[in-house]
Amino acid sequence: MTQLAARQQELLQVMLQRPDDLDTAFEYATISAQLGDYEAAISTFERMLVYAPGLPRVELELGVLYFRLGSFDAARYYFEAALNTPNVPPEVEQKVSVYLAAIDSREDPAKFTASIALGVRYQSNANAGPGGRRVILNGTPFLLSETSTGRSDVNAFIAGRFHGAYDLGSQGDLLEGDLLVYGARYYDQVRLDSGIGELTLGPSFNMERFSIDNTRAGIYGIFSGVRLNHDGYLGALGLGSRFVSDISPRTRLNGKAEFRRRWYNDTADYPTVSDRSGYILLAELVLHHQISRSVLLRSQVFGDFEEAKKNWNQSWEAGFSLGGTYKFASMIKSLPDPWSIDMETGFAYRDFESPDPLISTTESEYDYEGWVRGVFSVPLREKYTVNLVGELRRQFSNYDLSTYTNASAMVNVVRNF
Repeated sequence: MTQLAARQQELLQVMLQRPDDLDTAFEYATISAQLGDYEAAISTFERMLVYAPGLPRVELELGVLYFRLGSFDAARYYFEAALNTPNVPPEVEQKVSVYLAAIDSREDPAKFTASIALGVRYQSNANAGPGGRRVILNGTPFLLSETSTGRSDVNAFIAGRFHGAYDLGSQGDLLEGDLLVYGARYYDQVRLDSGIGELTLGPSFNMERFSIDNTRAGIYGIFSGVRLNHDGYLGALGLGSRFVSDISPRTRLNGKAEFRRRWYNDTADYPTVSDRSGYILLAELVLHHQISRSVLLRSQVFGDFEEAKKNWNQSWEAGFSLGGTYKFASMIKSLPDPWSIDMETGFAYRDFESPDPLISTTESEYDYEGWVRGVFSVPLREKYTVNLVGELRRQFSNYDLSTYTNASAMVNVVRNF
């Protein structure tokens, strides 16, 4: 970078002596753009067109610079000028066409994306029950019924994610909404049949107005609900804030913090769950780093505090995860898109406020949870992807009822829109 800045100054001195030297001016403008000095690059390219009108490569570079600055009208003007120049080089014409299509897409104030997944999952311990019937309750051995221990099961599910964004016409600010839906039906453990819906809605802001480049930050409202075995189980309202920042071309950092007020509803299957009603505070940070075109690494730290009516349901949690995605060439000629393998491992610690009198009168619960997950993805034609997922999750707790191991295998098909 220092060498580029020195070269920029050398070229500036030459330009001052020979302002009609177009080769020097072009190199100066190109280096200025690489250094992020867009003002110098734009003024130089525009001065070149005064000396030599109708240079398609110069008009292309001007269009690209204005595009990067978000000045799409000016960018379109120069792109179209380049196309209208006689004897436009094919590579210039191709690049201009790509940028014009991108401008058309960005100038549409409303954008919508969605994905829908259908799948089947097997779990060795679907109800997260203890591995054995013998447990200790208040120092006394107790024998659980078979139905209270960990039970394997298979479930089918459907999941959808829908994202909408509307350009507010103010320096790249957006109104964004996300809707998440999930439904599952179990073969045996019908009390786990579930339906989940969550909507988040709020504005996000381009932080370049505060001289923070390549960063967006936003706030949003949260509306969510959960049904278990066809009964209302949980409702929540909340507020959140999030940001995403491209620290470098290969590194991205995003994070969020949320407050949710949750109301649990007692049902025949879950008669005391309302004791968990209260608020939750949570936060997370995720760092992605692109090592190469084929390797993406990520790390995550997270934590939360859950308030509840009963102190023995109140807890805090902290944890982390490490993962990565490796993309490689398709092994089937008729499926040209690259395949991928994603691996993740993580750990979380959870500590509860006070002893649960039904289990221990002296010791509050604490849990250690760890997991390993792998995903093998094969893109198909027409925006379909097949995913094979395997996971092993193990939780150790000083409360026997909360100690469990669960191995799962899943296959799903995802359709992107």
